[in-house]
Amino acid sequence: MKFFVTIFFIFFSFNTEAFEFKEITTKEGIKFWFVEDKSIPLVSLSFSLNGGAVNDKKNKDGTTNLMVSLLDEGTENFSSLDYKLALKDCGAKIYFSADREKIDGTFRVVSNQLQKGFWLLQEAVNFPKFDQNEMTKVKNQIEASIKIDQSDVSTIASDMFNKHFFLDKSFSRKIKGTIKSLKNISRKDIFESYKLNFNKNGLTIGIAGDIDEQNAKKYIDYVFGDLPENAKESKINFSKLNKGEKKHNIETPQATVIFGQKGLSRTDENYFAARIANYVLGGGSFQSRLYKEVREKRGLVYSISTYLLPYKNDGLILGAFQTRNETVRETIEQVKEQWDKILNKGITKKEFSEAKTYYKGSFSRNFTNTLSIANLLKIVQYYDLGNDYFKNRERIINNIKLKQVNNVASNFFKSDELFFVVVGKLKE
Repeated sequence: MKFFVTIFFIFFSFNTEAFEFKEITTKEGIKFWFVEDKSIPLVSLSFSLNGGAVNDKKNKDGTTNLMVSLLDEGTENFSSLDYKLALKDCGAKIYFSADREKIDGTFRVVSNQLQKGFWLLQEAVNFPKFDQNEMTKVKNQIEASIKIDQSDVSTIASDMFNKHFFLDKSFSRKIKGTIKSLKNISRKDIFESYKLNFNKNGLTIGIAGDIDEQNAKKYIDYVFGDLPENAKESKINFSKLNKGEKKHNIETPQATVIFGQKGLSRTDENYFAARIANYVLGGGSFQSRLYKEVREKRGLVYSISTYLLPYKNDGLILGAFQTRNETVRETIEQVKEQWDKILNKGITKKEFSEAKTYYKGSFSRNFTNTLSIANLLKIVQYYDLGNDYFKNRERIINNIKLKQVNNVASNFFKSDELFFVVVGKLKE
């Protein structure tokens, strides 16, 4: 069958040489983006599958996470120990993780071990054994991790925030699950989760490194070509979010506070404008208003930050800080004050210019190694940003005007929609 290839030449301001990637469709109909780079003898693959933890059954939270944790714990042809020894022998690394709306995977191998490395990846993707003994072992490991989380203030705050902020309980559940829900998960549930999530038409792939195009196509089909085509896409929409405050009293010298409100999807036309506004508000580290006002001027926190968390169809803006128990109220009021200030007055020309400069310059960090390049190729596809995104990104940022940013800020940062979770030893 004919292979369809589109070639793009992309130029970045940080490098005078052309950055070239290819958009390829394989014999089995799998599309992926590819960069050949022979400077280092490594090949990296990054991929995502639609699905994720939002599809876990009621009272069986943590099923998807447990399933992906078992993928490298033995296959139909390898015991868990033999599989890990084989990976080590050929210098390959394979990692799977569960997110709320997808499953992510990364793979890296030295280029003179391509055949064995991709064979091992193919085993994990297509022939996981989900052995009962290994399942019990991994369950115990996750339970131990959950118990550690139960004594970590930041994790407690994060779990409390998710529980109360997301009124849609399918999204508020813990990705790891709970000790109780893990006991409800059977081997049958694991196989059902695998079949639900591992599908060819829910697949996004980026590959980069010391491999030629023909081998890239061959190995992509070898690993993913036999997957079925019945993916269920998880469309996340935050129509029901809490606002106000929720307090949780525990014995701790400092309170941890997590806060947030509805944000923008990654494909929203105002996403970059919102990022610029957020950089000024709380995303610019030492340069942000929150850091300067709350840390430098008042000494209320050691650090404070905000960030946009985009999904395909919706998004959030989240933030966090730690402060003394007795200064929680003052710090929250400062956050709300800065929220209102950027809504009512916007940002200045100087702040606008500095934020644009940062975002144009920071992009080069995505090209430090083959894995970061493969991951970026995957992300741009996953969010449907277009095959011209790389060459247009700087132009998109340059075309954003101060008025646009301030218009977005005036409709985006709403302090009365913020939800705060406070975990600490608090006075009534």
